[in-house]
Amino acid sequence: MRVVDSYLILAVVLYERFLKPILFSIDPELVHEDCDCYPGEGCLTFGGCSMPDAGLAAERPGKEVFGLHFPNPVGLAAGFDKNGMALPAWEAMGFGFMEIGTITALAQVGNPRPRIFRVPEMEALINRLGFNNQGVEKIGIRLEELRRSLRWPKIPVGINIGKSKVVPLEEAADDYLRSFQRLRGLGDYFVLNVSSPNTPDLRKLQEKQRSGSFSERFSK
Repeated sequence: MRVVDSYLILAVVLYERFLKPILFSIDPELVHEDCDCYPGEGCLTFGGCSMPDAGLAAERPGKEVFGLHFPNPVGLAAGFDKNGMALPAWEAMGFGFMEIGTITALAQVGNPRPRIFRVPEMEALINRLGFNNQGVEKIGIRLEELRRSLRWPKIPVGINIGKSKVVPLEEAADDYLRSFQRLRGLGDYFVLNVSSPNTPDLRKLQEKQRSGSFSERFSK
């Protein structure tokens, strides 16, 4: 057995027996918030940590997609680090890519709490957050500061963009475009989120006549 295998087995045992019971006794959204860490904002940062490599990088099936190199196929999905708080940490944990957000042009609090619910028997969470985030301007400044610090991850960073809740559907394309223009140059790829069930009428943007206007605006 390799050293790294022993390390991972020990980590799983410690989590299951000691850490998990503590975390499951706390409100799930509070646990979520404490996992998003950024220096200078009153929480612990994992940016300097790393998992033991032991030659594993050479075993990972890296792949080129649209000119981007993904060192492995396991990524952090949008919805976890909504405000781009801990990008170096996700790379250090071994993810092959990450997607931050969903970010909206306007800062918004999302749906009323409680809005995250555990389903232990299915090892699942129900998420009804509703695009809560600090808004494109504040997050854009944070990402620019991270780039200047030379701690920007070497893995692909995707940015997920959504519609501000107060913006009517007729103005949605402009709202998405505003966020894209502010963050352009900071993300390796962008995702337009039109599928969340937690923002009223958002899925109507999937309708053919509406999606056509999106393609037209973003292709200019």
